[in-house]
Parts: sequence; C-alpha cells; structure tokens
Amino acid sequence: MKESIKIVDYIPFGKENAISRQQLERVTGLSDRDVREAISLARRNTVILNLSNGKGYFQPIQGEEDDLVVKYFKQEDSRLKRIGWSLLATRRRVKEIQNESSV
Repeated sequence: MKESIKIVDYIPFGKENAISRQQLERVTGLSDRDVREAISLARRNTVILNLSNGKGYFQPIQGEEDDLVVKYFKQEDSRLKRIGWSLLATRRRVKEIQNESSV
C-alpha cells in the first residue's frame, strides 16, 4: 500500500457526499484490497460509515448524522455477535486440537 496515502483525506463528510470504493481506487491509485485495508486501519481513529444503501463511504457530520453513527454501530455490533456465535463449534474443536497436541 502506498504509505503516503491518508485515506480519510479522500472520504467526504456527509452521507450525501458518500464515495464508492471504486472511486477511492481511482482517486488514490490504490487497489481495492489496499483501499479496504486503509479504511479498516483508519476506522481505528476516525468514524467512517458505509450504509447498506451501497452509495459508499463517508464521515458523518457531527450533530447532524449522529443517528447514522448509532445505526451503523448497532449493525456492526450485531454482525460481530453473529460471527462469534457461528464460530462456537469451531472454537471448541480448536481447543480440543490444542489439548490433544499438548499431550
């Protein structure tokens, strides 16, 4: 990934100004994979939303789009829980494997 690219500089404020990943690829010169990785890393310090409407990524306008932040959080938190539960049997088996190999 190009180290000089700061992805948040390319992600606009406001859902009406959302930018697609394809557009981010064009303006940054990054591959799709690198754009996704850059967004993932940037989200550690910056709120970046992409709603299920497919319009793209944006930084919410504080005080105006707080409802979207809450909605996005609930959506992703629910996804996180579903993934955790879907790994339950696999998690158990991994523990068994690890216990077997330590004997």
